[in-house]
Amino acid sequence: MDRFESEIGRLDGLRPEELEHWIDRMKGVCRCPGCATYTECNARYRELLYCYLGKSEGCDMPAKTCDCPVCGVTEELGLKYSFYCRNGTEKKLRE
Repeated sequence: MDRFESEIGRLDGLRPEELEHWIDRMKGVCRCPGCATYTECNARYRELLYCYLGKSEGCDMPAKTCDCPVCGVTEELGLKYSFYCRNGTEKKLRE
């Protein structure tokens, strides 16, 4: 079991309010708004934390550059993929 699998197991065991607290904390670490792929559309819908919450549902995401590899969330969760805004969550990509 790698770090991501361990962290997802831990998150799956949290109470809903604990998970919401974690999500809020991770949104503060999230680099999505500084990424060149992030658009005004994403900002308008306040989309963040694609690696955990899922890809953008309502916005076109032109693949420019990707900040996922240098994001603090990547380090915390042990992520190995990128472009979550276009491709979906780490969990989905590992299936």
